Amino acid sequence: MSPRRRRIERILEHRKKELDDVVAVLAAVKAREAAAVAEADAADARLAEATDARRRLAEKGSGVTEFIEAEEWLYSSARRRDRAFTAVVAVRREVAKVQAAVAEARTKLKQAEQLAARVELSEKKIADRRERRRDDEAAARIAQRNAAVAGSK
Repeated sequence: MSPRRRRIERILEHRKKELDDVVAVLAAVKAREAAAVAEADAADARLAEATDARRRLAEKGSGVTEFIEAEEWLYSSARRRDRAFTAVVAVRREVAKVQAAVAEARTKLKQAEQLAARVELSEKKIADRRERRRDDEAAARIAQRNAAVAGSK
């Protein structure tokens, strides 16, 4: 294997490792996204529960302190839900960045594979030319010998 081809093989290995690493990061980020979405859904459900509890207290005509507590619960639940959905948006932005990095890594790998294919084709053409030249030289030597043998008769 030529030094050029060895270098390209190392580049290919490096590009494959890069792609594997970025895909692993994408899997981790997607897992974080799923967890954030689950947390946001749970926070949304808690907000709906707090809203229903406050509505029932209003319909029942309960005391001021109970109503204030329900209102505070509703407010804190709304804040938690907003933070959870903000976290989901942030994680989705990160997912988009990592997906772009995966696409870039795939592109670089394909470029390296194309380079390897071109180098292989080039080396094959050079080897074919050398073989043809050897065949031509051998044929010329045979023709010279035949001419020398025919000339000596």
